[in-house]
Amino acid sequence: MSRRVVLLIALVTLALLGAASAPWTLNPGGLAAAVTEHLEGRYGLAVTVSGRSTFALLPTPRVKFEEVSLSYPKQSLKAEGATLRGELRILPLFLGRIELSEIALNDARITASMEALRRIDWARLFKDRMGETHARRLVLAASSIQWSDFPDAGLSDVNLLINWSGAGDPLHAVGGAVWRGEKVMVEQASFDPIRLASDQLSPLALTLSAPSGRLSLQGEAQIGDDPRFTGQSLVSATSLRDFARWSGTGLPFGSLMQAVVVEGDLSVNRRRISWPSVTVTLGSDTLEGTLAVRLDAERPVIAGTLAAGQLDLSDFVQPLAQARTGSGAWSEEAINLLQVTGNDLDLRLSALKARLGRLHLGDMAASILVRPGRIEASLGRADFHEGTLKGRFSLVAQEKGVDLKSQGAFEGVNVASFLAEIGQPRWITGVAQGQFALEGVGASPAEVARRAQGRSTVTVKQGELVGLALNDALRQVDKRPLSASLSWKGGRTPFDQAQAQLAIDGGIGDIVEGRISAPTLSTSLRGQVSLPERGLRMKVEVSPLTTSPSLAPAIVFDVSGGWDDIMITPDARSLIERSGAARPLFGVEAAPLATAQ
Repeated sequence: MSRRVVLLIALVTLALLGAASAPWTLNPGGLAAAVTEHLEGRYGLAVTVSGRSTFALLPTPRVKFEEVSLSYPKQSLKAEGATLRGELRILPLFLGRIELSEIALNDARITASMEALRRIDWARLFKDRMGETHARRLVLAASSIQWSDFPDAGLSDVNLLINWSGAGDPLHAVGGAVWRGEKVMVEQASFDPIRLASDQLSPLALTLSAPSGRLSLQGEAQIGDDPRFTGQSLVSATSLRDFARWSGTGLPFGSLMQAVVVEGDLSVNRRRISWPSVTVTLGSDTLEGTLAVRLDAERPVIAGTLAAGQLDLSDFVQPLAQARTGSGAWSEEAINLLQVTGNDLDLRLSALKARLGRLHLGDMAASILVRPGRIEASLGRADFHEGTLKGRFSLVAQEKGVDLKSQGAFEGVNVASFLAEIGQPRWITGVAQGQFALEGVGASPAEVARRAQGRSTVTVKQGELVGLALNDALRQVDKRPLSASLSWKGGRTPFDQAQAQLAIDGGIGDIVEGRISAPTLSTSLRGQVSLPERGLRMKVEVSPLTTSPSLAPAIVFDVSGGWDDIMITPDARSLIERSGAARPLFGVEAAPLATAQ
C-alpha cells in the first residue's frame, strides 16, 4: 500500500474521529425530543430547553442541552438556568432506544419543597418502575438549592456525585456545598433508597465535615411517619462557640465552650435523641454516662448524667471573673443571660477532681439547670481543702435586670490552704466552718452589689493570726504604752476560736458579732464591709485575759482598705489612754488619794 493511500486513510480516520467528537447541533425534534421525552417518561421530569442542543458520539455518546428548566410534579422541585448533559448507552442507541447512563446538571438554580417531596409516594414510584433501566450516576455541579419551607437551609456551590446501580444495591454519594459561608463536605453517604421509601430499615452510613465540626453516623435508619435511627455516632466541634454562631443553634453555654466530642451509641426518633452510652470530651477532659435531647417540649431539652475523673469548668465560670473591671471595681456592663442560656439544659455532673477557675474541688456532685432567661447551679457536695462545701446559685432575668440568689455552707476547711489557692496572703490559719446567703437584683454586677441583701456566719477554730503579734503588743503596752505600736507587727497570735456574723443590707454588711477567743487575750470586732466598694472599715479591740478585772482600756486597731489591700494600724488614742501621764489630756481624772484626819 502506497504512502498516499495510508495518509489518505489516516486523514479520513481523523476526520471521522473529529466529526464524531465534535458536538452536532440538534433540531428541536429528533434526538433532542427523544431525550426530553425519555426524561419525562422514565423520571417524571418536565423538561424545557431554551438554549442550544448538541450531540457528540465520542468518547461516549452524549447530549447537551443549554438553558434547561426541569420540574417535578406538585411543585416539589424545580431547576432553572441549567446545562444538562446526558451520556447515552451505546447498545440501546443502536437499537433505536434512548437510555441514559449518566445525568449531569451544571449551574442549576434549584428550588425545592421538603414538605412536597415528603408527600410523594416514593414506595409506589419505585415499585412501578422497578423493571426499568435508569441512569446509574447523577452529577450536580456549581449549582444552588433553595428550600421554600426552610429559607435558612439554602445551599450554594453544590457539587454532588450520586451512584446507584439499582434495586438491591445501596446508593452512594459524595460531594460538598457551601452553607452559611462555610464548605460542608459529604465524605460518605450510603443507604438503600427502596427500603427507606418502603418504611423499612435500611443500612445508613453518613459522614459530614466542615471547618467547625464533623458528624459521622453508622447504623440502621427508617423514615416515614415514625422516623428512627439506631447505631453509632460521632459528633465533634473544634469550637462549640464558633459552631453555635455559624449554625444559629442556641446551645446552653455554647458561647463559653471550645472543643467538644460526643461519641457513642445513638438512638433517634421523633420525640428524642439519646445516647444511652456516651463519651463526651471537653478539651482534655473525658466524661462518660448518658445524654439525651428531648424534642417533644416547647424547646429542645438537653439532659444527661456524666461522670469524669477530672473536669475543668473554668470556662463556665469565666463570666463571673468578668464581673470585675481591670481596676478591680464591679463592672457596670449589663448582664445578658441570652448569650449563655440557649436551649434548655438539665445536667448532672460528678468528678473525682474538678476545677472552677482558681478553685479545686474533690469528689464533686453538681447539677445545672437552664431555662429561658434562667440558670440554676447546685453543688450537692464536694471536698474542699480538707473539708466539705455545698451550695446553690441562680440567675433569673427580670424586666429591669437579673435576680441573683446564692447560698451555701462549708465545714472543716483549711483556711490557709484556701487563701493560698485564690492568691491571697495567708494571714489566718485554722479550720473554718460557716454558711452564707446573698441575693440582689440589678442590671449590672455593680448594681447587684449595691442592692445586695443577705447574711453570713464564719467560725475558725484552733488557728493563728499570721503577721499580728497581739500578745507581744499587750505585754509591751503595759511597760511602754506609747511604743507598743512598734511591737505588734510580725509574729503570730494563736487563738481557740474566731467568729464573725455579717448582716448585709443595701450592699453594706454590718458586723453583728465578731470576736476572737485566745488563751491570753480577748478580741472584739465592730464595723462594716462594703460590697459595692469592695472594702471594709473595722475597729478591733484587744484586751488581756486576767484573773481580776482590768481597768486599763483595750488596745484598738483600725482595719481599713480594699479587700485586696487591707491596712491595719493601731489607734493612737487607745495607746495614749493607757499611759498614766497622758490620760489627763483626754479628761480622765485619777482617783483621789486617801488622807489622815
